[in-house]
Amino acid sequence: MLRPTSVGGTRLGLRHERFQLPAHGASVAAARRRVRSRLPGWGFGAEVCDAAELVMSELFTNALVHTGTDQILCVIRADDSAGRAVYVEVADQGGGPVGPTARRAGADEESGRGLMLVCALAEAWGDRPAGAGHGRVVWARLRAD
Repeated sequence: MLRPTSVGGTRLGLRHERFQLPAHGASVAAARRRVRSRLPGWGFGAEVCDAAELVMSELFTNALVHTGTDQILCVIRADDSAGRAVYVEVADQGGGPVGPTARRAGADEESGRGLMLVCALAEAWGDRPAGAGHGRVVWARLRAD
């Protein structure tokens, strides 16, 4: 059974939730459900919820498949201060020196399209080293207005 940990909060137009899940295939669906359950309550419509849910799924899956991490930290943030936007972040514990790179998958390939989907859905995305000195944070910003 998955036992996510979470911390949530609000302040002046900023709402956020952090939760950590084990790096297992079943956790991808749990992360998607978390996005789907939170964003409507923050006032976001179905289109933004669908996009954010898909972005979370792709980023979480990449961390699961490519980093060898045990736990994946997820953050959902809504910011109304500089235009309505949703941020999705996924942090792994992996030790890779470089972040993800979008690539073009061949017509017969079954994988390799995740970051292309993120590029199509997000206004911006990127990565940075995690604060603990190892691992990476991959983030995406989705405009909601």
